[in-house]
Amino acid sequence: MPPCCRSWPRCRSRWRWIEVGASAGLCLYPDRYRYRYNQSQAFGPGDSPVTLPCRTTGPVPIPRQLPDVVWRTGVDPNPLDPTDPEDAGWLESLVWPGQTDRLQRLRGALGVARAEPAHVVRGDLDEAVRGLVAQAPKRATPVVFHSAVLAYLSPDGRAQFARTVRSLPCRWISNEAPSVLPALLDLLPEPVPTDRATFVMALDERPIAFTGPHGEHLHWFSDAGLPVSIE
Repeated sequence: MPPCCRSWPRCRSRWRWIEVGASAGLCLYPDRYRYRYNQSQAFGPGDSPVTLPCRTTGPVPIPRQLPDVVWRTGVDPNPLDPTDPEDAGWLESLVWPGQTDRLQRLRGALGVARAEPAHVVRGDLDEAVRGLVAQAPKRATPVVFHSAVLAYLSPDGRAQFARTVRSLPCRWISNEAPSVLPALLDLLPEPVPTDRATFVMALDERPIAFTGPHGEHLHWFSDAGLPVSIE
């Protein structure tokens, strides 16, 4: 998400961050983590227990600052509680054996969520997102975000969700497998890579990058069509 801070000036300052399919809410803290792109020096809060590495290609608008998230909330059909040892243990069991770096990042993110619990409501994704956008405080940009979520909806459910978000006064960042939002396929400026698992990141239904499912790589499109801040 941080590259959106540079590529979209309005999104660079104050966010009302709304995640669809939030689970334990660990992606609701983009301003609480550190980031390292390629071999560059990591940036972000110095006391963060989480550093997220990412390999990049293309003209990625590497940010120099993180957004100011003034309100964070999410929706999930079955929210998990990061303060509950059983829920935390379930999340840890999903990390493959030997992936010690991922396990360490997960435990760090759980610590961040425990220290500053986010509000994640239980409910239908399509029905709840409208209410969450309406409840968000004013004088900040509402941003609806989801990653690897819509594949769990039926094709009709995905289409209905897209119609709902399209009608809301918010910005929409999606990060899903290429086939999940078929309308994006015709807008891709490059073929989808076949040598690795790949998602398509889009801003307001405009593809801007190929991404790794866990954020491990980012390929920014040269014609993403988004202005780049020079601050």
